[in-house]
Amino acid sequence: MYVPVKLYIDENGKITPQEIKAGYDGEWLTVEKVTDSRRMASLNAGGIGIRYNCIININETQRNIYLFDEENKWWIYNGEQ
Repeated sequence: MYVPVKLYIDENGKITPQEIKAGYDGEWLTVEKVTDSRRMASLNAGGIGIRYNCIININETQRNIYLFDEENKWWIYNGEQ
């Protein structure tokens, strides 16, 4: 499922996710930190894009998620099946 993402794009074109609209209530979640970004295949979705390893806070608990950008379509993978 694709999700809306607010981005910061610097003068060199580097993209940094700032907020993700997720959850059933459509709450905007702040990306506290991006610890890694790299071009990578998504084995679950079968595409290739940029994977951002992000830290977000949900109910005062830090969680690591993967945020994928595949041709400006964004989706979340949290590592759980």
